[in-house]
Amino acid sequence: MRLGTGDVCLIIGDNGVGKTKLIKTILGQIPLISGEIFLDKINLNQLNSKEVAQKISVVFSKSDVPNHFTVKDLIAFGKYIHYPYYFKLKETDLKEVNEIIESLGLKQYENFLLYQLSDGNLQKAFIGRALAQDTRMVILDEPTTHLDEKNKLMMLNLMRNIAKNNQKIILFSSHDWRLAKEFSDKICLLKDGQLF
Repeated sequence: MRLGTGDVCLIIGDNGVGKTKLIKTILGQIPLISGEIFLDKINLNQLNSKEVAQKISVVFSKSDVPNHFTVKDLIAFGKYIHYPYYFKLKETDLKEVNEIIESLGLKQYENFLLYQLSDGNLQKAFIGRALAQDTRMVILDEPTTHLDEKNKLMMLNLMRNIAKNNQKIILFSSHDWRLAKEFSDKICLLKDGQLF
């Protein structure tokens, strides 16, 4: 499979078929059985976890929630992959974090603690963190799971706009494939251990 700049690729398949395992394999969290994965002509197997995180951001459908973080803290946290942990964010970073908060419709929640959020807004906050990482590729595992119809459409539109306007590759899995396919350039079916 080959994805280019600006592509939005949807992965579909039955529950338990291995969509999350495929994502973890791309990230190097599970060893490859065979083949190789390249991003910008670099073999991802040759990179350490920090180097992968500088190229690929990810949102899993189930994530640990740091309860002492606010929405703004979580989204800003995505920027720290580019700095030492003690580094103070620049004004341009903070401006970008605020723009992401606005684009996700989270402005009224920016100072809420994460445990105070609905499942849908919590999902959007984690997606905001991935966007703040400012990576070449964004991978999302079931990004619309906890969202109502209006927010599903907003999220799918946002992903498409990010891919096209910011020249990123978006790879995501979804159960809502009938809706999600309308926003995708490519669709991959995972079945019987193969990707079609």
